[in-house]
Amino acid sequence: MRRENTKSNIDFKSIFDSLPDLYLLLDRDFNIVEVSDAYLQATMVSRKQILGKNVFDAFPDNPNDPKATGAKNLYASLLRVLKNKSADTMAIQKYDIQRPADRGGGFEERYWSPINTPVLGADQEVEYIIHRVEDVTEFVHLKKTGSAQLKLMEELRTKAGEMEIEIYQRAQEIQEANKQLEEANKNLARLDQIKTQFFANVSHELRTPLMLILGPLEMLLAEKKLPSFVQNTLRRIQNNAQILLKHVNDLLNISKLDAGKMILHYANIDLVKLIQQTIALFEAQIPQRKLVFSMDLPDELQAQIDPDKIQHVLINILSNAIKFTPQNAKVSIRLVQINPEACKLQIEDNGPGIPSDLCETIFERFFQIEEPTTRTVGGTGLGLSIAKDFVELHGGSILAGNARNGGAIFTIELPLKAPQNAKVYSSYSQLLLGEKEISASLAEFRNKVKPIKEGAEEDFEQDYYDRPLILVVEDNQEMNHFICKILNTFYRTESAFDGREGLQKSLALHPDLIVSDIMMPHMSGVEMVHAIREHPMLLKTPIIILTAKADDELTARMLEEGAQDYVIKPFSAKEFKARVANLILVKKAEDELDQFVYHASHDLKAPLPAMEHLISWIEEDLGEMLSEQSKKYLLLLRQRASRMSKLLDGLLKYAQSGYVFDKVRTIHTDRLITDIIKKLNPPQTVTFQLEDTLPVLNTCELPLREVFTALLDNSIRHHHRKDGHIIIGTKEKDRFYEFFVADDGPGIEKKYQDRIFQLFQTLQPRDKLETSGVGLSIAKKIVEFQGGKISVESEKNKGSVFRFLWPKDKEIGDAC
Repeated sequence: MRRENTKSNIDFKSIFDSLPDLYLLLDRDFNIVEVSDAYLQATMVSRKQILGKNVFDAFPDNPNDPKATGAKNLYASLLRVLKNKSADTMAIQKYDIQRPADRGGGFEERYWSPINTPVLGADQEVEYIIHRVEDVTEFVHLKKTGSAQLKLMEELRTKAGEMEIEIYQRAQEIQEANKQLEEANKNLARLDQIKTQFFANVSHELRTPLMLILGPLEMLLAEKKLPSFVQNTLRRIQNNAQILLKHVNDLLNISKLDAGKMILHYANIDLVKLIQQTIALFEAQIPQRKLVFSMDLPDELQAQIDPDKIQHVLINILSNAIKFTPQNAKVSIRLVQINPEACKLQIEDNGPGIPSDLCETIFERFFQIEEPTTRTVGGTGLGLSIAKDFVELHGGSILAGNARNGGAIFTIELPLKAPQNAKVYSSYSQLLLGEKEISASLAEFRNKVKPIKEGAEEDFEQDYYDRPLILVVEDNQEMNHFICKILNTFYRTESAFDGREGLQKSLALHPDLIVSDIMMPHMSGVEMVHAIREHPMLLKTPIIILTAKADDELTARMLEEGAQDYVIKPFSAKEFKARVANLILVKKAEDELDQFVYHASHDLKAPLPAMEHLISWIEEDLGEMLSEQSKKYLLLLRQRASRMSKLLDGLLKYAQSGYVFDKVRTIHTDRLITDIIKKLNPPQTVTFQLEDTLPVLNTCELPLREVFTALLDNSIRHHHRKDGHIIIGTKEKDRFYEFFVADDGPGIEKKYQDRIFQLFQTLQPRDKLETSGVGLSIAKKIVEFQGGKISVESEKNKGSVFRFLWPKDKEIGDAC
């Protein structure tokens, strides 16, 4: 009778021993537990010799091969198996085998292709490792020698071992990738759930304080005795609170949609009447816009829909249509019944339209067509996404496209019947959005288009036009008005409502300070600051940036572009006024200092020519009567007067250096530098090398000549060696050229490198160098006035390299 095979009577040891391939079974400490007969034969050992031994004791590296790494690589692979609990396929390894004495002894060169696979226990921990190898020595030898049999061997190997290993590896990789993907999906779902719950919690928590703001505001506005300017201020507060309420409502809708808790309340309605009521709301809420609605509607169209949700869709699409259209907006609305079960609604505008590649993307959450820093309208990017979700909850569809005559067109298809078993209300008036919700939906739009006219709240004081002028660049009209109101007590203010207008008014008015938002239409605050700093007359105008984002990278970029300070919204009016006052005072002090230096230089220099004439008269008329000591005193007096004159010349030059006016022209910098060197008349022992990289650029010659003159004169004067060498070159760096002047002179100690650009600073006595110590100060001032930077790299006795950034091509004929 045939005996049934069970787990208890199967001889797994015999099966393992008889496997045709080369296997070792190792425990967690890498001791050999079992070995196949094929493995024993391939390695020329007996079972008794290796069982119970550590695999590295049984099979050590060849001691005669200093490059042997087989044992090291195997150990690393086994550790990976223990750690990752997954198979580890090794590259082909050179692992020599020790021959028995009866076979000649020594080590025999062998190459192996190993795979190490874990055997997991009940606790999912590694209990054993199956070490499987394939002897590929012959294959490697053939490949090395280029034997004619190689092609055949490669084909056989491809069809057998390599294919098997490749399939195994790919299977393991796919398995691991699937595991990681599954884990990532779980994490993503968990994060999405947390985000949804967060939106819901925040939305609920914000609605309560918002209601406690809007309620009392409504009561205050009902008071007829309040002054008009107080009522206007309260309306601004109400309008902005309603904007916040709309964003909160959007977040709450998103959280409900994500959680699957958005419920439709169906009602029997006349869809035509719903559309007409919604359009009437627009005409009432924003009367200052000349809206033209063209409607092609049937007399009546009964439908079973959720009127609140569909009205939300209508308001969103209509407000988008009006936001993105010109002042005289034209909106066409067409409603048709396409079959007994469905209708089609089309809303078309005369705006700029939608880029064809974004017609689907605009329905994604948080997506906005315009760039964040230059957008012309506000919003969170949730409106169209919510509209799409509401339409699809009804079983309908919404598509965006471009109309034949330009502008955007939205097509909505809706079923006219509610699903079976759905509750349908007979009346819908209580389900429509209330007036407060409608007002909240349109508040942000009103905020953009509503002109602000306060009237004369206070008479101008007599000194008004003597006050510093501050330009406020902010596209939100109410915020612009608020900032101006804060500043009007002590300053004159001028408003601009986008970056382009801000630049134009900056050039026309030369304000004492500019306050600018970042995110604005037509030209962002970043672009405006960059453009302002390209005009020399505005280089010293302080700029304060307003931002609603605590973005360190953007803030750093703005400061690098030339802004002096930034304030994060919402901000304290007291702190804001203090920052403005500080910058205004600094600007005033700098202007007064420049004026003082300029006039002082003239006044101090005036007596010097007379002194020179008197010295000459004394020498000519009384020279024979003077003692030698008196003649020395006269010579010393002449030298001191000459030095004083040079010092005052330098001071005057420094005061004027920021205002070196010239016209932009094409300059060959190599020719300019050659001319400067010729006029400096350096010793013949000093050689100059002009690199081929020196550009031809459109710029102002006079300020660039001053900078090169100062740097070259400095290198020549401080050069002590007889065989001095000076190199002048450049490289491109973003929107600048980086010029450098490198010498092999005495160098500058690090502790002095910051001082050398300061006024009247010299590292050697002036008697020795005959210098006023203003050359490098002038160079620094000119470079910074052009929007660049200047620096020095130097070590004592190893020469110096001066570098400065100079803006690339300007427009020919422009002043600078």
